[in-house]
Amino acid sequence: MTAKTASPWIKRPRSLPMARARLFCVPHGGGGPSSFARWVTGLAPDTEVCLVHLPGREGRLREEPLTDLMLIAAHVAEAMTPLLDVPFAFFGHSMGSIIAYEAALRLTEEPRHLFVSASPPPHRVQEEPPFAHLPDAEFLDGVRRSYDGIPDTVWNDEELMRIMLPSMRADFAAYETYRWQQREPLRCPITVLGGKDDPLVPDETLADWSQLTSGDCRTQLFEGGHFYVNEARPRLQQLVREALGAPVPVAKGRG
Repeated sequence: MTAKTASPWIKRPRSLPMARARLFCVPHGGGGPSSFARWVTGLAPDTEVCLVHLPGREGRLREEPLTDLMLIAAHVAEAMTPLLDVPFAFFGHSMGSIIAYEAALRLTEEPRHLFVSASPPPHRVQEEPPFAHLPDAEFLDGVRRSYDGIPDTVWNDEELMRIMLPSMRADFAAYETYRWQQREPLRCPITVLGGKDDPLVPDETLADWSQLTSGDCRTQLFEGGHFYVNEARPRLQQLVREALGAPVPVAKGRG
């Protein structure tokens, strides 16, 4: 990777100059690129996994996290641009799904596929009482009530929670202030993924992702809650391999 194309917003653990395809993974709120560490070698040998790396976490811990989701998406799209010389797809989880969608709208190249996981579509994001502004203890209590699948060992590690708190609070603020703007739909297919027991994303909202693309849209549910992805990873990777290895679908006419 040259200095010209290097960006702190995209981490490339296994750079493949001759890659046939690329997958851009966007983590959940408060998450960093390590959320997708086990994906790096789980796809085809000639598919490069690129990890979106937001400021305020892991290797960018000293940087101020952003609280504007649209601005985050614009930075991600700009950082991706030099890497769009081969077919590519997105995989976003939770808030990462909204970032992936907004970034896709800003690109000059259409993704081969958009995988959105554990997230309502942007136009169905439910307005709930905000809590990103609350004192630390109340904020973390709200996060813990909302999300399942985070081990107790993480919650009980005071030093780790102190490090994670600023990025978590910033991401929740970005999500709470996000307002979808109606635009021309994407043309790429969308695969909507979720956990059958996810209390945050009702099944009936997932199908409405179809309103945001003129391409095909399908929904697939897995056993588990909001972080079902940890157990379902092998099957999810298979879905990505199939999408990136298949011929480009013929999109329906925009209407």
